[in-house]
Amino acid sequence: MHFRFICPKFLRQTFHEFAGCSIQQSEWARAYYDHLRNDKNKSHQVAVRSLAFKWLRIIYRCWKDGKPYDEAIYMQSLRRRGSLLAGVLGTPSDVGWKPVAGFQKLSKNNA
Repeated sequence: MHFRFICPKFLRQTFHEFAGCSIQQSEWARAYYDHLRNDKNKSHQVAVRSLAFKWLRIIYRCWKDGKPYDEAIYMQSLRRRGSLLAGVLGTPSDVGWKPVAGFQKLSKNNA
């Protein structure tokens, strides 16, 4: 594994702290963090780093599109794509996914 030492350390630390704070404020961030900690047996630092990487991609997309972040839109996107986090969040997916032979398939009614 290669760790980059010459980088904006303050920016890296900022994203790490932002991700840590988002666990208390964001429903999907809490679900993702809990999934990494409980199901994947990751340490706190690894889970927060992974969450920070997700936030980095979200913030980059918001910047490229010129739109502010909206948690409701992101959670709707998770459900639409059939993300495992959508099942943890409690609201059933409106896409119509159903298990077929152990895999998630789009039902014919919603295809």
